[in-house]
Amino acid sequence: MLRSLFLTIAFCLHATNALQAQEAQENVILSVERDVVRWAAVYKMQPAQEDDPYFHVRVFEHRKGWQPWKFKQLIFHMAVTPKALEASRIDGQAKIYNYKDVEIRAAYRRWLDGSEARTNVPICDTNILNCIARLP
Repeated sequence: MLRSLFLTIAFCLHATNALQAQEAQENVILSVERDVVRWAAVYKMQPAQEDDPYFHVRVFEHRKGWQPWKFKQLIFHMAVTPKALEASRIDGQAKIYNYKDVEIRAAYRRWLDGSEARTNVPICDTNILNCIARLP
């Protein structure tokens, strides 16, 4: 009886924690030029997991005159330190778009599961656009 009660309580606590963990998403402007804007779609599980101190980003570029659905993806998935995210953020404003994010959310969840996906994701600790420029 006592064991059954303990298992029920443990299951309820686990389910409550799973429900409380939510994925936060925001967009961060990285650069605004006369004819091009670059921004990052930023994802972070809340509350943060101890083994994942990073923000996860997908970076876009959109040129003036392009239709809203046309964009260049500069990187699909990059892990970014909080310091690098703040160093990348600019005060400029620009019109940006939200694109389908099912794939990046799935890739982020694979990262959180601790799979081998972590070895394939670059980690940035300086500035997002500088890190992208240094990629092979």
